[in-house]
Amino acid sequence: MPGQMARLTNLIVLACLVLYVCGDQIVPAAFQKIFPKAGATKVKALTTNVNKQTVIAKAKEVVKKWMPNWVEVSPMIVDFEAQAKAKAAAQKKALTFIDYRFSLKKYINNIYNQAVSTKYLTLAEADSMRTLLWTEDKKAKNDWSVTSVNFMTEASKKIQKTPSFQQKIADFTGNFAKSNPKDYANLKWTF
Repeated sequence: MPGQMARLTNLIVLACLVLYVCGDQIVPAAFQKIFPKAGATKVKALTTNVNKQTVIAKAKEVVKKWMPNWVEVSPMIVDFEAQAKAKAAAQKKALTFIDYRFSLKKYINNIYNQAVSTKYLTLAEADSMRTLLWTEDKKAKNDWSVTSVNFMTEASKKIQKTPSFQQKIADFTGNFAKSNPKDYANLKWTF
């Protein structure tokens, strides 16, 4: 019986880790917005390879290596300068998107840690909120302007405390902004 309980505990911990790691992934629709002329298969391959990276420099390298292959050059287009500018703009947008995603992960982990360390949320509540956030992020196709509104609406219904959930998140966000100004600025990224 003790062996079965240990295995069950290990399975639960593993399932939580899988949900956490998979939850913060970029969805193909996000890259498709950045590279609208790239085929779905190419975008899915890019998304998969970027999601495998745990270091920002490596994620950016994946994008840079992928860039030469994404545009189907049309023989009808004779303005190669305009095409080169569009490609450079798309690459810049993709690289800043990577900055945003890594900053977002850092922000979410920071808010999570503040909520737990200050005992505003229990570990179970914080886990539930993090899962809710990444679920909303996936639904919003990695668009933070949509994710943040939907998350706060749902989370505020579930967490009824004083001070309010929105106020505490604002306080925690202020702390994050002071200690991580560059990452905080990256959160303002939009499609």
